[in-house]
Formats: sequence, C-alpha cells, structure tokens
Amino acid sequence: MCWEELPPVPSLLVVGHLLEGKAFHSPPLLHHLPSQQRSRAMPRSRWLLLGAFVLVWACSSPLGCSPANNPGEESTQLDSGGTPDVVSDTNTTPPLKLRVMTFNIGTTSGLPHDRDTQDGYTSKEAKVADELYENSLSWNPAEKALTAFLAKTKVDLVGFQEGYHDPWCETITVDPALDFVCKTYSKTRPLQVERLLGPEFQVACAEGQEDNCLGIRKSVGRFKDCPLDKPCLGGIKGKGPPNQCSRGARIGSIEVELYDGTAMTVVLVHGTSGFKPKDQDCRKAQFQQIFEDKGDGKPAASGAINLVLGDINTDPFSAVEADISAAYWVKFVGEGKPFRYISSSDPDGPKTYGGLVRIDHVVSDKLTGSCVVPGVSPDEPDVMDIVYWDHKPVICDVAVPRP
Repeated sequence: MCWEELPPVPSLLVVGHLLEGKAFHSPPLLHHLPSQQRSRAMPRSRWLLLGAFVLVWACSSPLGCSPANNPGEESTQLDSGGTPDVVSDTNTTPPLKLRVMTFNIGTTSGLPHDRDTQDGYTSKEAKVADELYENSLSWNPAEKALTAFLAKTKVDLVGFQEGYHDPWCETITVDPALDFVCKTYSKTRPLQVERLLGPEFQVACAEGQEDNCLGIRKSVGRFKDCPLDKPCLGGIKGKGPPNQCSRGARIGSIEVELYDGTAMTVVLVHGTSGFKPKDQDCRKAQFQQIFEDKGDGKPAASGAINLVLGDINTDPFSAVEADISAAYWVKFVGEGKPFRYISSSDPDGPKTYGGLVRIDHVVSDKLTGSCVVPGVSPDEPDVMDIVYWDHKPVICDVAVPRP
C-alpha cells in the first residue's frame, strides 16, 4: 500500500507522498491520511501439457492456440481467457498457457472519493472503511463488481492482498444503513475469497495473514495438502523474517500440482509498506525470504518451477537509488538474473499504483508471458468506474514449460 516517509531523492517526491497514503490532486496538494494500526494484518500502502491426445480439445478452448509473448514484452489486449490450452510447437515439448492475476484489493481514504457524490462511495464511506474495516475490501458493490470482473476475465490462478476475512465481522459494530461486508455476515456463509471466485476454484490463505489468499481453478490444478471443498486457511506457509519486523506469511509459498502432475511453487508477496530505514530493512528481509532463506534454510521460491506475484510495496524501477529493498530485489529479478519479469520489464510500463509507480509484479524463473493492467493498458477497461481501489490488477497470460 503506502510508503510512510519521503525518500531523499527529489525525483521521488510525488511518488513518496502518494505511497505514504497522502492524496495528490491538481493543483498538487498533499494531505495526510489517518494513520492505521491493523490488529490482524500489517498495514497496506495479482499448464502444462496434457498430451497429444487432448490437443484438439485444448485448442477448442476460448484461449485458442497462440503462444504467450516473450517475457517483458508490452502485451496486447487479453482475449477472453478460459481453460488453459496447449501451445503448438513441432520442435519442443509444448508448454501450457494459463492466466494469472495479482491484485491488492484494499482501498484508502486518500483518493478523490467525492469526485462523484452520486456513485455511492464518498469520503463518508471511505472513513468507515478506514476505521472499521482497516481498508480491506469491504464495500459490497466493489466486491460485486470484482466478482463479475473475475468471471469475465476467466483467470486460472489469482493472488489477492488485503481482502476481508469474514470472521473479523464478529468484533465490530455494524451500521445496517451502510452497504458493507459485515451487514449480512453469518458464520455459515462462504468467505469473501470464495464468493469472489466461486465453486470452480480451490482457495488457500496465508498463515497469520488471512487477508492474503490464492485461488486456483480446479480444472487447472490444485494446492497440495489442501482440501478441495473448503478454504485452506494457513495453507500458504510462511513466517516473519528472523528480525521479527513482521509477523505471519507476508511472504508465503504453496505447492501447486497442475492437472498433468507437474509441480510448481507459487509465492504470494505482500511486502511491508513504508520508506523509513526500518521499513526498507524489513522489506529487504522479506525479499531475502523469497530468494535466499524463508526460515528453514531454503528460499520460498525453491521449486522446480517458481511463480512469484503480489504487492512488493516498492518500485524496482524508480526507487533503486533510494530504497535498499528495491536495490536488493533487482539483484535477483531482471534480464540475465535468476528471475525475470512477466509483468513488463519496461521502466515506462503500466503503473499499478496511483498512476505513478509499479509496485505490483509477476515474476518467474521458468514461466514466460506478458501482462496487461486494466484501467491503464490500452483497450483494457477498469474493474469498475467508481473511485475505490488504489492499486490496479495485473493480469498475465503465461506459458508453463514441462520440466
């Protein structure tokens, strides 16, 4: 979500203010947001080959049979999505294509929510979301819009940060006149992540960070050691870094078994926000968990195939000189590095936060593909027209090679 202190580099002035959670308007005015202390989650501030015998079936899917673009390419408009298909190639074992998404679905009061006072979400509702719901996805019309968007986009694997964990409703007093997530809460209803994705998905959430979850389409694969018919709470494994600067699985990993038996490790990231030295140190320690040691002597991304996605809370293109965590990140991610961007490697690529910075990413050591940012990339409509989210989703069509 947001950085809390301006970097010492003048060129990052506006970026630092925005990521601090301060509003930026025209003419530029900087306004402090109410500070937050999350009680349950840290503060805020995205297929392999079946075999030749199914090639005809796979190519009849909505995705078609076109190969994914090269990593880092500026992507074209995404097609209708759907069940992954086999990419035809006479010289190599063909990879399988799937659609991946990461999206920080939280909000902030530092946006121009009063731009349209008739759309149902104004500064009044933003204050409620801040004070009662910790800026997680809590406004019912936004949840409904995202549910429809996901159904239309036909993602196969999705990672969320800053969702709302429904049992938290039991600790707050609800105003029935406001259309928020706890208005109709019951202990028996499906969790928000289940409502967003539907019964076609298996879902898992992070240890100690229940607002960070993954979903995988059951026809594509499954999360190992997790039930198919109910949420796998704590199934995304992880713990705070050795210096204990954060708790729970802000860096969490889970094993995925694709439907032909191929194994892949998915790492869901929600980096600590802030720009103070302690925040940068903490975020660097979290990145070290991804690439070096998650706490058991192995990196979180230690599978034969690794996919890392999420909100890293720093911009590795514009903040390298000002942020030690960004400087650490680029030692491992980029052209010629162990991991490469699937989200565009172009420094001028689509911005994912406030129209100014790129803090939401999808990277891999083996997967290739390209991405769009709805609401930013050409011909890619936003999730909804109402001012609600401060992040944008990143949606990627990727090709998974057979090991």
